[in-house]
Amino acid sequence: MNINKVSLKGFYATSEDFILIIDGVLVAYGEIALKSTPVRRIFTQKLISNIRCGLKEEGIRAKISHKWSRIFVETTEIDKAINVLKRIFGIVYMSPYKYVTLYELEKFISENAEEILGDAKSFAVRVRRTGKHSFTSLDLERKLGSIIKEKTGLKVSLTNPEKTVFVEVRNSNCYLYTEKIPGPGGLPLGTAGKVVCLISSGIDSPVAAWLMMKRGCSIIPLFAYFPRDGDKSDLKRFIEVIKTLRKWHIGEEMPVYIFRHDQNLAAFRKTAPRYTCILCKRMMYRVANELAKKLGAKAIVTGENLAQVASQTLQNLSVIDKASELPVLRPLIGFDKEESIALAKKIGTYDASCMKVTTGCASIKGCWARPSKPVTHAKEELVIKYESEIDLKDLLKESLKSLREISEKLLP
Repeated sequence: MNINKVSLKGFYATSEDFILIIDGVLVAYGEIALKSTPVRRIFTQKLISNIRCGLKEEGIRAKISHKWSRIFVETTEIDKAINVLKRIFGIVYMSPYKYVTLYELEKFISENAEEILGDAKSFAVRVRRTGKHSFTSLDLERKLGSIIKEKTGLKVSLTNPEKTVFVEVRNSNCYLYTEKIPGPGGLPLGTAGKVVCLISSGIDSPVAAWLMMKRGCSIIPLFAYFPRDGDKSDLKRFIEVIKTLRKWHIGEEMPVYIFRHDQNLAAFRKTAPRYTCILCKRMMYRVANELAKKLGAKAIVTGENLAQVASQTLQNLSVIDKASELPVLRPLIGFDKEESIALAKKIGTYDASCMKVTTGCASIKGCWARPSKPVTHAKEELVIKYESEIDLKDLLKESLKSLREISEKLLP
């Protein structure tokens, strides 16, 4: 017999004589339930598909079923399954559960109350029901609570219990659990279309990409590569960031592209030094738009925060946006740096983004093309004038010629 020994506080006996057998993981979704019936069905099917894909990639055997607005993952590899489920968008929480029938419920609680409650000093019972029964949810909470209190002598606390015993009754089926492990939430990856994400390998842009993934978008990372003196450290950091993002991109392909941008920066710097950052971003948007058209993406995503640097004033963002035919989405527009850092640490991109590099936007010395006094209130007519003085079509043509997908050998 396979016994799932998972490090969940209180749901397992601490004695050597008894271990509570866990039957699987209950998966709960939130926002999906608010959709219309046809949309909810599509989103749920996609969530299940992503779960199945994630488990398969890790070699985890599981039976997945969907009943009563819950997804049940039956497996003997609970810990490994939970580690995968924590990275699947659309999941609000997950709970390792024990299955018993309604007819066995009171006996099971009576025999296992001490093992279930563990070292807790107080408890509560919360019941959710689906189906027709001769009792209410409150009736069952009181009944099970009285059994536990009689067996353990513990105090009931409905407002601040040390442990809560959750019981979901679905007709004659009961699922017991004591922990709700948070998932990333959001919508299932792949339900909201594709977006091209401009990623610099710094802290902000990977976080912006992750937030779009959370809203159901499949991402296509695009990296503007402008090395100096053959230095490839910025590209290496970008690849490390992508490796982390890919761990979250479960259920959808994630092609990764780069293009050479150094020739563009040299031309911008020579023609209009103070406007270099504005012209740089506009060229990035043009390349991103062409890639989006090729791959069927519907928007461009950046990691820009309002007024964080000179190019990100409202006036400058307005001028930069006009170079894009597609909508430009900025998930971090209202974030401060500390908020971005906190989220980067949570999703795992922070360490890679902080690798020391000597070239690129986020290098130790800063971007080699950045002007000492960048314009903060760009004038559109001047931008158009400067771009007319540069062979912009030829620069864009060369940029697109350099555009290539990164080999899978460089990625996990």
